[in-house]
Amino acid sequence: MKLVVTGGAGFVGTHVVHAARSRGHEVVVVDRLARGGAVSLPPDVTLIAEDVRHPRRVAVAVGRADVVIHLAADASVPHGERAPLAMAEDNLAGTAGALELAEAVQARQFRFVSSAAVYGNPGPHLPLHEAAPLAPLSFYGWSKWAGEAWCRRFADTRGLALVIFRPGNIYGPGQDSSGEGGVVARFAERLAAGAPLVREGSGEQVRDYIHVRDVAAALLHRLGDPVPPVGDGDAWLFNVGTGIGVTVNALGAALAAIAQRPLVWEPAPPRPGDIFASVFDTARLTAWGFCPTVPLPEGLRETWAALGAR
Repeated sequence: MKLVVTGGAGFVGTHVVHAARSRGHEVVVVDRLARGGAVSLPPDVTLIAEDVRHPRRVAVAVGRADVVIHLAADASVPHGERAPLAMAEDNLAGTAGALELAEAVQARQFRFVSSAAVYGNPGPHLPLHEAAPLAPLSFYGWSKWAGEAWCRRFADTRGLALVIFRPGNIYGPGQDSSGEGGVVARFAERLAAGAPLVREGSGEQVRDYIHVRDVAAALLHRLGDPVPPVGDGDAWLFNVGTGIGVTVNALGAALAAIAQRPLVWEPAPPRPGDIFASVFDTARLTAWGFCPTVPLPEGLRETWAALGAR
């Protein structure tokens, strides 16, 4: 298959691209390279250094394609709180552009990467099923909620097959400490520098941490399957996580033990728009035939080796 991966030069995108190439897919990356060059992409991947908000121009360079995987986004919750207009332009307008790109290249399927942030604070609804109420707390979460709605409307009116993924807190080698779920990278960088770990709030915030290699595999899972219509009960909407909740305090302690560094906390106020607890019900993902393979201790050791021990 020929895949288009928007944001393919980013943290998750590069892992998706490498996994896709290892499976024999042809890959075209569309990325405006806002964070620099794409040195980690395979040499046989076509890179279009362009903004996905210019879909017609990008489509000419892409030609025809089978599937578009839309990852390009501003994933920084704090940045979205400071600059909501910029986040809307990047995330909602970017999603609209990616959908038009999919139509222009005659793609059969569109895979949209949303976020756990669409759920907000779930209250009694843990673990989170895909049918749980949506109540984002941040502009980032709202941008992903709006992106999902835009995808559904587009797919319903244009006949484009749609799959939506809501990943938990993604971590792993290559992560930028500023993005959503970047706490593992931030902790690794602080431990490597001999600095205390910044704990925002109580540290009892709970997250479902998922390794980036597992996320990449989920985004590529069963690419050739036919997709039900959009109105079919959101049958192809998936939480992507482990179903295991871990507190920030426990995460810091585990990473400090792996790094063999003292655990020292530096208190900080809670982040605006931050969710207190998010753990997934993964039954639908399991029924689809996908299960994560990287346990958190193994993933943290790998991440420390890549990010902290350098």
